[in-house]
Amino acid sequence: TNQHSPSFACRTLEAMLIYHNKSFFRLILQGYGSIVFKKNSLAVGLFVSLCTLCLQIARIHAEWLDEPMVNHQYPMQALGGIVTFAVVFRTNLAWQRYWEAISQLHIMYSKFADAYTLFTAFATVTGEKLQDEGKMEKAVRVLSLRDNIESYFTLLSAMACERLIKGDSARMEQRVRLGAAWKDQIVMRESLARSGGDLTGCREMPAFLPLGTRVTAHVKSGWSTTYVVKDPPTGRKLELLQNSCDRVNMIQYWIIHSMAALSKDIDIPPPIQSRMYQELSSGMLGFNNVLKIGDVPFPFAYAQLLTLLLIVWTAFLPVYIGELTGSYVAGPVMSFLLFEGIWCLNELSKEMEFPFGTDTNDICLPDFHVRFLDVVCEVSNASEHMRELEDHAIMRRTKAISGNGVGAQSKERNGSTMLSPPCGLPNPAGEPSQPPEPMPEWRSPSSPKQSRV
Repeated sequence: TNQHSPSFACRTLEAMLIYHNKSFFRLILQGYGSIVFKKNSLAVGLFVSLCTLCLQIARIHAEWLDEPMVNHQYPMQALGGIVTFAVVFRTNLAWQRYWEAISQLHIMYSKFADAYTLFTAFATVTGEKLQDEGKMEKAVRVLSLRDNIESYFTLLSAMACERLIKGDSARMEQRVRLGAAWKDQIVMRESLARSGGDLTGCREMPAFLPLGTRVTAHVKSGWSTTYVVKDPPTGRKLELLQNSCDRVNMIQYWIIHSMAALSKDIDIPPPIQSRMYQELSSGMLGFNNVLKIGDVPFPFAYAQLLTLLLIVWTAFLPVYIGELTGSYVAGPVMSFLLFEGIWCLNELSKEMEFPFGTDTNDICLPDFHVRFLDVVCEVSNASEHMRELEDHAIMRRTKAISGNGVGAQSKERNGSTMLSPPCGLPNPAGEPSQPPEPMPEWRSPSSPKQSRV
């Protein structure tokens, strides 16, 4: 195992649930991560069922309830249609946001890995060539900057995760969790950018651990997360990051600056070198596409209107179901199922609209960071052993060619004669036979000096 493998470091405790969708009973009986079995949803659903039962009993014992409470079903059907359409439409938009987030997140890390892999290969090949030519000073410079860029890429991944976790929507959620004042729970965006707008500590630097550190406790994914990087920032570098308002772009500049500093030394044509910058730019584009989901919440007006419609619909549901069924059993059960269906869809939409929170079904960003560390470590390990693998392959080929030459000379000395097998098939020595010599060129018999051989 590579000594720098992140498996020696922290692994996140909370992550997205993975399941088998064909396991019927295991699926429906799972409580952790479920929307249906949430205490709040179950409590309100049972309350609606109890209200339906009480109305059914009151109709029997109260004389003033003898007349039908609902003369026509159209009002409730119209309200139910509006609520159903609004909830389904919100669920569809929430799913689009969720899928866009996970897709762009994969693109971001894929492009970061491509940019790092390209630069590592270019710098390693250049450094080895300089060492063979005896230019040790240049070789040390190239390999040192390669190690610096490796450190920058791990830091870039960590700060990208930190920025997404602490987006504007997450900051508002954290305010409510910390018990912020009523006026601070709904604010304008510019108030978050003010010096006094940081009520959640989102601008504080996260904790870092060096790559390869053994940690006995798991790090929990949440508002305060510890990240493993190759070289934790210290000194002036840490000070610059603390004072920066856009740490991800600052680290991106450090990477581009280091690449540009080696552009003339790298023994790769410039058009091919440009691929590194293109991949890094594509990764940053993916980051900004994910960031818009973390910073831009679902429209407030739509969320407010839908919540009011749900409250009105829930208030009239026991009356409508009690009048429709007239049963002590069917009425409460139908009320509970209808309420749970619509209410849980709305709650599911709330979770999917912002997929970078601390809920069980949210995307675990620290897990993506750990997977990126795996890629960095594997590429670094491969670059260290590539020269050894190439030398070993050259030695095997040289030995095979030398063995064929010695065998041919020995046969000539011994005067042995062997029929050569067909071209491409191995001979008794285990090596493929040489192709036969081409037939002599056809010459026309019209000339006395030419004849057919």
